[in-house]
Amino acid sequence: MSNKGKNGRVEFLRFIFAIGILFFHIHKRFAVNGNISIGIKGIYFFNHGYIGVEFFFLVSGYLLAASAYSKRNVGTQLIGTETAGMMWKKIKNVFPYHLFAMILTVIVNAYFLYDTAKARLAYAVDSWASLFFVQAFGFDSSWANKLTWYLDVWLMVTFIFWYFLRKHYDVFVKIACPLLALFVLGYMSHEYHSLAGIDGWTGHFYKCFLRGLAEMALGCSAYSLTRRLNKINFTAQGKRVLAVLELVCYLLVLGYAVTGIDPKYSYATLFIMLLGLILTFSNVNLCHEIFDKPVFAWCGKMSLLIYLNQFYSIRLVQSLLPDVSFAMKVVMCSLVTFIGAYVCNVVVDFFEKNKPLKKLMLREEGE
Repeated sequence: MSNKGKNGRVEFLRFIFAIGILFFHIHKRFAVNGNISIGIKGIYFFNHGYIGVEFFFLVSGYLLAASAYSKRNVGTQLIGTETAGMMWKKIKNVFPYHLFAMILTVIVNAYFLYDTAKARLAYAVDSWASLFFVQAFGFDSSWANKLTWYLDVWLMVTFIFWYFLRKHYDVFVKIACPLLALFVLGYMSHEYHSLAGIDGWTGHFYKCFLRGLAEMALGCSAYSLTRRLNKINFTAQGKRVLAVLELVCYLLVLGYAVTGIDPKYSYATLFIMLLGLILTFSNVNLCHEIFDKPVFAWCGKMSLLIYLNQFYSIRLVQSLLPDVSFAMKVVMCSLVTFIGAYVCNVVVDFFEKNKPLKKLMLREEGE
């Protein structure tokens, strides 16, 4: 495994899917009259690239179950305190990156979408729920950086699942999670006919909550299935077959992302992606050592930053370069997003290492 025990193949795939999501949002912003073809019949510019978010949720569920399993011999008498501590740690780890992207997104959106200082200030103030990860609960607030819906739902589902994973791991992962996923995905397929979409209101919560709930449940079950797969003694030939199967799974997902296939097949694509993820996390692939490098752990970290920093980048290109070709828009949106992600990483690292706010507000011990 790569840095800090991370699976290099998973981290690299996170990076690839983050770029796919970026391309999807570029396509969505600039595709005025239908899908944008790339010159090959039936192939479009990531018109279904949103499918990459499903990979993020599956991985999140997998890692959550793995974390709970590693604590199976730890008592749960203080499960409330443990859960609160874990959630605080997760929020603290992700909030600085989220804050950087939120500030730039609010500034760019306010400037280009509104004409007066009063309207811009109102827009910024009205983004409070998005800033504090509670927009997905239904608060009537401006969803300034809509990409934060993933973080909102990830935190919500983690908070819900952790108790059951710690107290009833075996039953929850092997029975409750598969049934929960199937019932929720079946309902979504019947009602919405596509995994895409985040802000459809069900009457109790946004559609995106159901999306994350079902997919993280599948991810939890994937961890149990991977552990069972790792116990099987495959031959070298058998491992080659599984490696090919893993590759085929991701090629099929890519095929869905770039074709005009009916969105109802997003559900079948999700299960294909689930199979690929199980194989990716397993130790049956003969080439896993190729990805056992720090660079792939870095790719995994950058995937979140690319995800968070793309909306203001696309808005800037849309507003400042409205007349350039679509190809140039893709290049410029990608460039600005990558620059924003890099600067975000540098700024957050500076604050984490030097802690200027902590030094300003708190006394050092012994003073």
